[in-house]
Amino acid sequence: MVLPDGPTTAATAGQPAMAEPRVAVVILNWCRPVETMACLRSVMRLDHGNIDVVVCDNASGDGSLERILSDAAEALPGINAERQSRGFAPFALQQTPSYENAASGQRLTIVPTGRNGGYAFGNNVGIRIALQDPRIEHVWVLNNDTQVDPASLSHLVTLMAQRPDVGICGAKVLYASENSSVQTLGGGHFMPWRGRSIQIGEGLAADAPVDAANVEAQLSYVNGAAAFVRRAVIDKVGYMNEGYFLYWEEIDWAMRMRTHGQYRLGFCPDARVYHQVGSSTGSSDHDIPSLGSTYWMTRSKFRFLRLHRPLTLLTAYPLLFRTVLREIRAGRGPRGRIMLRAAFGLSMPSK
Repeated sequence: MVLPDGPTTAATAGQPAMAEPRVAVVILNWCRPVETMACLRSVMRLDHGNIDVVVCDNASGDGSLERILSDAAEALPGINAERQSRGFAPFALQQTPSYENAASGQRLTIVPTGRNGGYAFGNNVGIRIALQDPRIEHVWVLNNDTQVDPASLSHLVTLMAQRPDVGICGAKVLYASENSSVQTLGGGHFMPWRGRSIQIGEGLAADAPVDAANVEAQLSYVNGAAAFVRRAVIDKVGYMNEGYFLYWEEIDWAMRMRTHGQYRLGFCPDARVYHQVGSSTGSSDHDIPSLGSTYWMTRSKFRFLRLHRPLTLLTAYPLLFRTVLREIRAGRGPRGRIMLRAAFGLSMPSK
């Protein structure tokens, strides 16, 4: 994957960087410090200057936090020199959230969450830290296995300014490879009576023409790998539901937002995010996922259906049993049994 060089900055366009809306980028790490640092470096080179970054470590226990802190401290002088040459304020690295020491600049906060409470829990820690600053207008939740195009955040901010009805906005998420293709345009479409979702636009060429309005008409949720959220949405509907350890938290968030009635989902085709899918969780869009990923995907799906679409369970369980039988016939009995345990809320068996 090669990101474009030479982004057009707000400063060079004649707009003072600090006049831009203030955005907090939240990145969650679990046992993947190399991927997290690659994501962090791409974020700190965005052409939107007025950002804070919060990196949270979900109790990796493998030295991830210390390595990220060390690598960030080493990289920061060069990154700050580049930022200042473009008219942007430098980042101040902090391990304890503070809103006094860097009032005139940008904060890079790297903190432990205290435990591995799952994806929603870890990101909520970062979002809560970020929103302690009343100036933050938007939060961009990024998977740590993503990298962002330098102009992506500016495009997202512009769309949100032009469309105050959009509460959560998705990007064009591309598979991270030399010949990038679309993983999803914004997010996915939920098919209630099948109890499953499809990714909108998956497999399209990266530069294929896109009808953004048509994409938005299909959107049921924004892909959690790159969810750009208006602060007012969080104030009204709350944080991500921490009852989901992994998966389905983004559709739950979108469902709660849409139930509130004031906001809709949006799609920004000019915002590009490159995703190395499943590097942390063992999930895959095209291969058989790990047993752990299968367990949490199934458990979270049935949790969502019970909360938001209980009638769908009438078809979801028969479809599940059919899938389990197919797994058993294919010689993947352990995976089938994992699905059954997850669907009925039983714990994942120990090895």
